[in-house]
Amino acid sequence: MAVIGFKKAQCRDCHKCVRLCPVKAIQRKDERAQYIASDCILCGQCLEACPHHAIQVFSDIDKVKKYIEDGEKIVISLSPAYLGAFDRTEPGQFLEALGGMGFYEIRETAEAAIYITNEYDRILKEGKMDNMITSACPVINTLVEKYYPELISMMAPVISPIAAHGKMLREEFGNDVKIVSITPCLAESVEVLHDERTCGYIDAVISFKELIQWMDDLKIDVRKCRTHHHRRVNPKVNGMYAAEGGIIMALRAKSGEQDGYKRIAVSGIKECMDVLRCVSEGELHHCLLELEACTSGCVNGPVSGKASSERFKSQMLVQDRTMKDFPEYEEKSLDLQKVFEGHQEKKAEPTEDQIRAILAKFGKDTPEKELNCGACGYNTCREKAVAVFRKRSDIDLCVNYMYERIRSLSNVMMSVTPEMIIMVDKDLRIREFNNAAEVAFNISRDEAVEKYLYEIIDTEDFQEVFQNQRSIMNKKVVYKSYGLTTIQNIIYVRRQGIAIGFFRNITDEEKERAKQRRLRMEGVNIAQKVIDKQMMVAQEIAGLLGETTAETKMTLTKLRDSMLSEEDL
Repeated sequence: MAVIGFKKAQCRDCHKCVRLCPVKAIQRKDERAQYIASDCILCGQCLEACPHHAIQVFSDIDKVKKYIEDGEKIVISLSPAYLGAFDRTEPGQFLEALGGMGFYEIRETAEAAIYITNEYDRILKEGKMDNMITSACPVINTLVEKYYPELISMMAPVISPIAAHGKMLREEFGNDVKIVSITPCLAESVEVLHDERTCGYIDAVISFKELIQWMDDLKIDVRKCRTHHHRRVNPKVNGMYAAEGGIIMALRAKSGEQDGYKRIAVSGIKECMDVLRCVSEGELHHCLLELEACTSGCVNGPVSGKASSERFKSQMLVQDRTMKDFPEYEEKSLDLQKVFEGHQEKKAEPTEDQIRAILAKFGKDTPEKELNCGACGYNTCREKAVAVFRKRSDIDLCVNYMYERIRSLSNVMMSVTPEMIIMVDKDLRIREFNNAAEVAFNISRDEAVEKYLYEIIDTEDFQEVFQNQRSIMNKKVVYKSYGLTTIQNIIYVRRQGIAIGFFRNITDEEKERAKQRRLRMEGVNIAQKVIDKQMMVAQEIAGLLGETTAETKMTLTKLRDSMLSEEDL
């Protein structure tokens, strides 16, 4: 049953969830993170870590609102963590506010913790278990069943307080009511709604965070509520189950520490896993191990609606608001037994050769190149290789590998491109200077990156780009001192605050154009000379023809006149 999901549009491939997931129950699929329900222990680390709010929790809040709309009687099982989570009001005011929201009865989950403490005390006094791991935290229960099945025999065979309270309330109120748990725990919904061993008593689960938002929507000011008084058993010291070490405090108040077991209270999923490994390796014996997945206990649950930094204040409030003695209580014949089962899924294991082959694919062909930086989300490069083998990660998610690959490609591009490339910052200090620029400006890259741009070329265009924050495109610039003519594009990169100049050397092209212009002019001059000469010849011929024509005319005229004169005679 899915409890959380990833929003594709908001997942940015930062891999923070993978890094913080203690059991690596997150894979990359379809270019986004996805959690693997069969591996997840619902500790909520990813939910708190995601900086992009890409992880959503599937909620029962609408179901509970519908109960109220339909007039259902709703009995609340309220986690004792409320004593610390709702710190700006008195507990009685908070309970009154819940009553005003339409809930029929408000009870504290810690009522059931009385019977859980009793059962723990009985098991410890029997002394049959080497070590006893408390079973109040559903995350720890799942962790042991899935990842430390060899320790199942050390789990206290007792249901959690919320499961026990669900049984108590169902026996008391019957099936005519809806029982709703209000909790800071993400994993509780799976335990009481979907686990066949403990489901069937609680109808819905909502978180403190959802409750706070609901109250805001209803404009309920808890500080203005009167103090609520209701008939209930005061769980007293059992309210400390919500804080680190609370179970040990309750057992101490119940019957001291006469059972011979050493007490160890540990909170935080990483620390709990360290203890479980220690127990698995046989380093601890005859210990009561109170393990809580959330640092400082339930008061710091992933859906508590509080910042993690507030956990210290919350823990102190729980301690201050809880009576430290063990309560008088009415004996109940509750079945508190739970049989834990191993749910470890068999995963394909790569051979050493397969691991080495995968490592080589992302540049880790020798042990020295295995940086184990953890940027991909896995603690070591070998863990990453195993994840790739299981198709839970991609090779290109290795930041070091991609950086080296991009840098290599960048170096190749910078070295082979015929264009000169110069990158400068806003102070005009040179940040990059490629091979073509080295040749053109007769200075090595190492020397160039120690200089300012104005020490090499005129910077007027670059200054204009920074001043206007606008690129200059296709501008012809001549550098006479270097004998260069260029077409340059200066690109302004706003986010990095840099400008990149791309200079295309057109010196040879300009020389060729000049040569072609000279040849054309020479051709024009020659043609003009020919024209002029032809005109002169034409004029000379015309002059000669004119003279000849005149002489001919005169001769023929004389001949005509002579012939006419002879005719008259």
